[in-house]
Amino acid sequence: MQLTASKRFRACLPVVLARDEHPGETRGVVHNLSIDGCKVTSDTRVEPGTYLSLRFQLPAPHAPVQVRLAAVRWSQEWDFGVTFLNVEYEEFQRLTGYLAGLETAHAIR
Repeated sequence: MQLTASKRFRACLPVVLARDEHPGETRGVVHNLSIDGCKVTSDTRVEPGTYLSLRFQLPAPHAPVQVRLAAVRWSQEWDFGVTFLNVEYEEFQRLTGYLAGLETAHAIR
């Protein structure tokens, strides 16, 4: 099944964020997930232009997905949107498979 790059899916997935300039990790929730980005809600404000890495947990039995590099494109209070810039092949395949399953589930209903 082929996914359109702009197709977004509702999600509520725990995420851990890391920024090079800030030690430690920040937690949040992934929303509006697509193959090339997502919306994140976090208790930490992040400015557009910030680069970070993300690790979000897919529902069982899927393993977490690690995005090595993402860019913050917009932010509004506690929400921000990111574009995925660097995702390893295996991680990309896992994400693609998960999203294809969501698309199939929505088509059945």
